[in-house]
Amino acid sequence: MEVWHIVAFCILLFPLFLAANYILVKKMAAERRLRDERLERAASDSVRESYSGKGLPQQSWPKYKAARKKR
Repeated sequence: MEVWHIVAFCILLFPLFLAANYILVKKMAAERRLRDERLERAASDSVRESYSGKGLPQQSWPKYKAARKKR
């Protein structure tokens, strides 16, 4: 195979590489967006649950007690 065959082959495959790269990046960005939304939803659900008043009778207040001083 001559050098110009290799160069022509590479030039012809370059648009295919760009298209594959574009599709891959779009897919990865969509997955990351979904993962971030899922994390934000989980955090907001946790905060909403803690502020909703459900389960307050079961919780002891304050949650964290200071250590007692030894005499």
